[in-house]
Amino acid sequence: MRRAILVSVILLAGCANFGGPPATDWTRGDATPDEAAADMQACRHSARAKLEMNQQIDQDAGADPTGQGSLVNNLNQYDTEKQYNQMIRDCMLAQGYAPAGKTTP
Repeated sequence: MRRAILVSVILLAGCANFGGPPATDWTRGDATPDEAAADMQACRHSARAKLEMNQQIDQDAGADPTGQGSLVNNLNQYDTEKQYNQMIRDCMLAQGYAPAGKTTP
């Protein structure tokens, strides 16, 4: 029981970050705040579209995530959120942005 509660707390903490970092967490020397926000929105839109396409492919392939149990569903959701955030990060880095206060690797 304790383990299930711990896993739930960890998953909920991960859910709080879903949606990626806000535009103010990214900087590029020549970008205005409005341009950074627009670029972030475009990256979010692109990431959502890619994830939706992947979900449709899984459904077409016969994958049934709703029949796997709640823990597996939660883990799949967590993985999807990590993919979403990584896609946004990759998109922003590709456009020349860097996380604010950090240097890019």
